[in-house]
Amino acid sequence: MKHLLRLLALSLAMILLTSAAFAYPPGFLVYNGDRGEKRIAITVDDCYDADVLRMMHEMCVEYDFPITWFVLGTQIRDEDKELWEAIIAHGSEIGNHTWKHPYLTRIKIHNARNQILLTQERIDELLGYHYPLRLLRPPFGYYKEGNVNLLDMFYEYGIERTVMWDVSYTDPQQAFDATENGSILLFHTNYEDLECLKVLIPMLLEEGYELVTVSDLLGMDPPEIGGEKYVFPYR
Repeated sequence: MKHLLRLLALSLAMILLTSAAFAYPPGFLVYNGDRGEKRIAITVDDCYDADVLRMMHEMCVEYDFPITWFVLGTQIRDEDKELWEAIIAHGSEIGNHTWKHPYLTRIKIHNARNQILLTQERIDELLGYHYPLRLLRPPFGYYKEGNVNLLDMFYEYGIERTVMWDVSYTDPQQAFDATENGSILLFHTNYEDLECLKVLIPMLLEEGYELVTVSDLLGMDPPEIGGEKYVFPYR
């Protein structure tokens, strides 16, 4: 009987230890950065339209600011390799927006995991080296629904921050009025958002905001780029 109790206690301890190992840390889910500093981050999701992607990048170069791009794995195309290389060289960063933009909370957890890992594999395959997708924006902002909470799973598979937003307007004046210190602004690669940014970016710069990547906004260390490419193991 004592032996059985010891085994049960050991099993319980291992379960608790395993759970603790993958429990996401404080600050893992973010909606904004430091409200005390006049710094903000422009983020752009999906990247369906390569022409708009290119024009937004050209705006980054013109006004000398970075964008954090949350890209879908299906939209990382071979023909856009030079563009993505130019985006990285400019100082912008790439985050993970899953493979095909599903509601992650409404699919099986191993399929949700695969949505993240396949996108990591695809960006490494395109670039020819390991580029860690440390930031994740779940499609539609859904990471929790009912009894499902995927934050621990995100952390377990290498995500360092789950990034939400606090400003999402396609009208430049509304976006400007809603922006405050530490804001994370959400846009998409479409012409409506492109036209919004053409007006909004000069307004933000004139107001004295420093436009930085999400990683910089959150005070994260620079990513360790290079080395062996990630290969998706669950085939």
